[in-house]
Amino acid sequence: MAGITFSGLASGLKTDEIITELMTLERAPLDRLEAQKESEAARLSAFKQLDSRLEDLRSAVGGLNITSEVRTSKINLSSEDAFSASSNGAASGSYDVTVVQLAQMQKTVSVGVSSDIIGGLGTGTFMVAGKTITVDESNNSLQGLAESINALSEKTGVEASIINDGSGVNAYHLVLTGQDAQTRFTASSNLVDSEGVAISFGLTETRSAQQAVAFVDGVRVVSDTNTVSGVIPGVTMHLSSVSNTSYGGTFEAGLDPWQWADPPQYESTMMTVEPDTEALKEKISTFVSSYNAVMDWISAGYEEFGAAAPTAEEIEAGAEDILSDVVRGDSTVNGIKRQLQNILSSQIDTSGSMSVLSQLGISTQRDGSINLNDSALNEALDEDFDGVVSLLAGENDTDGVMKKFNSKLLEMTGATSGMYAEKQERYDSAIKRLDNQIARTEPLIAKKEATLQAKFATLELLVSNMNSQSSFLTQQMDMLTKMMTGNN
Repeated sequence: MAGITFSGLASGLKTDEIITELMTLERAPLDRLEAQKESEAARLSAFKQLDSRLEDLRSAVGGLNITSEVRTSKINLSSEDAFSASSNGAASGSYDVTVVQLAQMQKTVSVGVSSDIIGGLGTGTFMVAGKTITVDESNNSLQGLAESINALSEKTGVEASIINDGSGVNAYHLVLTGQDAQTRFTASSNLVDSEGVAISFGLTETRSAQQAVAFVDGVRVVSDTNTVSGVIPGVTMHLSSVSNTSYGGTFEAGLDPWQWADPPQYESTMMTVEPDTEALKEKISTFVSSYNAVMDWISAGYEEFGAAAPTAEEIEAGAEDILSDVVRGDSTVNGIKRQLQNILSSQIDTSGSMSVLSQLGISTQRDGSINLNDSALNEALDEDFDGVVSLLAGENDTDGVMKKFNSKLLEMTGATSGMYAEKQERYDSAIKRLDNQIARTEPLIAKKEATLQAKFATLELLVSNMNSQSSFLTQQMDMLTKMMTGNN
C-alpha cells in the first residue's frame, strides 16, 4: 500500500490544504511569468489593431497622393454613336472629334474543304508572308497546316484559325489574320495530289489591314487599334464606328475619303473634360474617416476620450474589443499620433492658392480627430481645383500632403520594418524568454511540492509513532496502578 497516504489522520492537521496554500505562494513567480505572457499577447493584439487602422489610412491616402488620382475628371460627349471615352487625371478642356476610319486587321480566307483533320491537301508548299512551309503527310490537313503556320507566327506576324461555315459540304476554311493594323501579307500555295495534279486551294483577302483614323480639333491622328490613348493626356477613346456624314463628297480613286478634293462632311462629336469634384470629395471624406479611426482608437485608451470604446454588451454581441488602453501612454503610439498630426498641419509651397489642409475645411478636434466642413471644401474646389490638386498630390519636385502621408504610412506599416513587424519581433523574443523561465521554474516548484508532501508524511508518521508510544505507556501505567492498589 506504499504511496497511499491519509493526511492528518495522526496529527489532525489539514495537511493537503496547508500544502496547497504553501504551493500557491511558491507558484507566485510562475503565475507572474504567465501573466507577463498574457500581457505581451494583449499588447501585440493592440498593436495589430492599430496597424490595421494605419493600413486603412494608407489605402485612403493612396488614392490621393498622385496627380492622376486626385485630378479626377469626367467626360461628357455630345453623342456616343462613334466612340466612348474615359479619363485618368485628364485636365479640363473641350475637343471636336471625328472618326473617319476604324482599325482592322487583314483577313485572308481559303476555299472550303470537306474536313479539317483528314489529310486532303496533298503535298507541296504553302507560302505566307515570305516564309515557305513544306506540306507532306505530317501536316497535309487543314488543322496540320494551321499549326505549321502558327509555329511561324512570331516571324510572319500571321496567325491561322479554322472556321466551319455550317454548309456541311466543303465547310471548313483556313483563316489567316495579321497581328495588327499595320501587318499586310500575301499567301499562296503550290500543292499537288498523289498523281501530281494541282490542287486548287484558293485564298481570298476578305478584309484589308488599316489603321484607325480620327481628327481631333482638325488634327489627324492614327492608331493601330480602336483604342486611342495619348492623343489627349489622360483621355482614352474607344472607337466603335465611323462618324455619320451629312454630305458624301466626291469620290477619287486611290485616295482615302478625307483626302478627296471634295471630302465627305463628317458630323463631329463634342468631347468635354471637366473636374469630377464628387469623386474627389468622396476620396477626401474617406481619408477623414480613416484618419479619425486611428485617432479614435488611440483616444479610446483614455477615460476622458474613451467614448469610442465599445461596451461589454457590444463586445459580447460581436463588436471589436478595443485594446488601446493596454498600450496607453506607449511611446510608439504617441510617436505615431504626433507624426500624423505634424503631417496634417504641414504647409505645402506650390504655385496654387492652397497651402494647408485647413483651407479645404479640415480642422482638428480636441481629441485629435478631424472634421470636414463640406461648404468650405466645395468652395475650395469651385474656386481653385488645380490648387487643391497641388496641395494634395504636390507639384513638380514638391510633395503634397497626401504624398507625405503615404511615405510615412508605408514606413509605419512595412511588412519587415514597420511598427507591427517590430512589435511582433519583440513579442517573439519576450515569449521565448518567458517560456525559458517557466521551463526552469516548473521543475523547481514540482520538487518543492514533493518535498513538502514528504515532510508532512514524515510528520504524520512521527506523530503516529508518538501516539502509539503514548498509548502503550498509558496502558502500562494503568496496569502498575492496579497492581499497587490491589484492584483487579
